[in-house]
Amino acid sequence: MIMVPMENIYPLRATDAFDGPYSADEDGFDQFENISTSADFESDRRGQPRHPTAMRVARLSSNVHQVEALGLLRNVSEGGMMIDAYRGFSVGERITVSLLDGDRIEGSVVWTDGSTIGVQFSSKIAIDHLLAKPRTLADGTRVRPPRLTLNCKAVIRFGGYMADIEICDISQRGAKIRFDRSLAIDSRVQISINHLRPVSSSVKWQVEKLIGLEFHRTLTIEELSTWMAHTSPI
Repeated sequence: MIMVPMENIYPLRATDAFDGPYSADEDGFDQFENISTSADFESDRRGQPRHPTAMRVARLSSNVHQVEALGLLRNVSEGGMMIDAYRGFSVGERITVSLLDGDRIEGSVVWTDGSTIGVQFSSKIAIDHLLAKPRTLADGTRVRPPRLTLNCKAVIRFGGYMADIEICDISQRGAKIRFDRSLAIDSRVQISINHLRPVSSSVKWQVEKLIGLEFHRTLTIEELSTWMAHTSPI
C-alpha cells in the first residue's frame, strides 16, 4: 500500500529499525514466577495466615488522588496483601487492587516500608478465586492482564512512515491507541514514547479511530512504569 505523506505523518529514517523478531508468549500472567520466600512472610505485619504466591502484577488505583500505578503482589491472606508498589501511597489511603482486567478489590493502606505497602481489604476474600489465572470467563471473553489508563501522546511507525497517536490504555501485553488512519489487521507496527525503547506490535482490531495492539514481547513491570512516568498528557 502506497501512502501520501500528510500532516503529522513523515517518513522513517534508516535508524528507525524494528526491535527484533516476534516471539510473543500466550499472555503476561507467567512472567513473574519467583515464589515468595519465608523471609517475606516473617517480615509481614499481620497475624492471618499468609499464602505463598507467584509474583503477580497488579493495578493499583487510588480512590483519593484518582491515579493508577503498578504493583507486584508478594503475599496475600483473606484479609489483606503485601505489595511492592511503583508509586508512593500513604497510610489510610483508600485503593483498589486489580490482578485481572475487570477485577476490583477494595482496601486501605495500613502500613508502608519504603516502596512496600500493606493493604487491608474492606471485606474478606476467597484466596483460590483471587489467585486463579483463568484464560477465559464464563461468557467466553478472554481474560487480560490489568490495563492502565494513559491518554498520552506517542509515535507510531508503520509502512515506512511515522505519525503521532494517542495511547488510551496499556498493559504488559498490549495497548489501545487512537489513530485517524486505517491499519490492516495483523500488520506490524511500532509505538514509542519520547526516547524510550520502542515496542513492536501487531494490529488485532480497529473500530473507527480506536485500534487494539498486541505486543511482540511482554513489557517488564519496570519498563511499563517508566513509560507511565514519561507520558505527555493530550
